[in-house]
Amino acid sequence: MNKDFLIKAQNLSFERSGRIIFSSLSLNLKEGQIIIIKGKNGSGKTSLLRCLAGFTPITSGKILWFDNEILPAFYADKPLIAWLGHLDAIKGSLTVKENLLFFVKMWSVEPGVFNECIKKLSFEKFMNFPASWLSAGEKRRLSLLRISFCPAKVWILDEPSTFLDNDNREILIDIMNIHLKNKGAILCATHDNLKVLNALEITL
Repeated sequence: MNKDFLIKAQNLSFERSGRIIFSSLSLNLKEGQIIIIKGKNGSGKTSLLRCLAGFTPITSGKILWFDNEILPAFYADKPLIAWLGHLDAIKGSLTVKENLLFFVKMWSVEPGVFNECIKKLSFEKFMNFPASWLSAGEKRRLSLLRISFCPAKVWILDEPSTFLDNDNREILIDIMNIHLKNKGAILCATHDNLKVLNALEITL
């Protein structure tokens, strides 16, 4: 196998309740590359991402993560894969700061990096707010903030621009491009036209 590939999927098929969601699908993700997955609602975009993230077992085919058939842990101190799904993983009973510091400590994020990410997403004024006070768009930005300082090599993003206005979509694109320039890689399902570096588009 080519060591440049971070995720290699071969001849994947997935069925649910007897219905074929996708079949005979192969892709290779390498450093500095984003694969953008497009398709109509119900076409299988989220199902494909969940299979590639290891959340949902495939019906047939083979997936290698970092040249290994064993999926790396998401919540390790040095994660290799980061996930952003439809639902934002936020604890409403905690403040914004407390939500973020859990990951900052686990990932040993440098204070300077953390503060830079907060400023980039203009979250200074929200830090002591209960997370339950945030709007849908603000919760999405909070999840993007967490992703932006995650040391994972691969980001898997499901409709990351949901609830974002045009200005914050541009910030999202900038964050994604920075990750790609730093030799990260991204799998992204989206309806939007995200102008990112080294994009390969597939349609389901």
